[in-house]
Order: sequence, then C-alpha cells, then structure tokens
Amino acid sequence: MKSGVIISLIVIILLIIGGGIYYFQQGSSSSNDNQPNTPATQPTTSETSNDENSQPSAQSSSFQIDIKDFKFSPIELKIKAGDTVTWTNQDSAPHTVTSDSGSELNSGTLSKSQTYSHTFTEAGTYSYYCTVHPMMKAKIIVE
Repeated sequence: MKSGVIISLIVIILLIIGGGIYYFQQGSSSSNDNQPNTPATQPTTSETSNDENSQPSAQSSSFQIDIKDFKFSPIELKIKAGDTVTWTNQDSAPHTVTSDSGSELNSGTLSKSQTYSHTFTEAGTYSYYCTVHPMMKAKIIVE
C-alpha cells in the first residue's frame, strides 16, 4: 500500500516540475510574438529612401524589426508599398534576413548591432528566415 502512495507522489511531483518548466519557457517569449500586426516602433514619415531598388514615395513609413533571442519580432508585419523595414540584430549570434523564395531580401550575415533595411515597392507577402538558424521565420505583408 505504501509503495503505491509513494509512486503516486513521485508522479505528481514530476508533473508539477514539468508544468513549471513549460510555464517559465513560455513566459520568456517576447510579448510582441502574440501581437504580430503591431510594429515594434511607430512608423515615421519619410520623404526619401536609401534602398537602391526603391522608388521615392510622397509619404512612406519606416518600421523596425528586432532580431533578439533567436526570433524576429514582430514575426508578422503589415505595411504599405513604399514603406521601409529595418532589421537590427540584438543577439551576440550572427543572423540573416533571407527570402524564402526569390532574392527580394538578402541581408548577408549581420553581427550584433548591425542593421539591414529594405523598402518594399510591390504588394505581396514576403516570407523570410535566417540561414544560420532556419527555425527563425517571419513575414512581411505589403498592402
């Protein structure tokens, strides 16, 4: 009888420990992951763009995506054609911003604190990932 009680207590303790580990791992996620359509910073109005493939827009906005904790944040961003997005690597590990298909986005390797900017001129969905860490995925939706 006692061995059955002891086994039950061990199972309960293991479940509590496992639940605690899961809870704390979920709690370390960025709050922006749950708000994919919210830009990391408020857009700013700009008259010109520094991307060589872009065409000037009368009024465009700039958006910031952070690369931190092996994630792009936000992981989904809705913008308008003519808007510019800047990615900043805040990790000590190198990362890239690379199109899933085609060559629209190609940052090369970004070290800590380096940035990459791109102005989106055409509507569409641009999925991208990090070639160094392929599990890092995100997308830009241009309206």
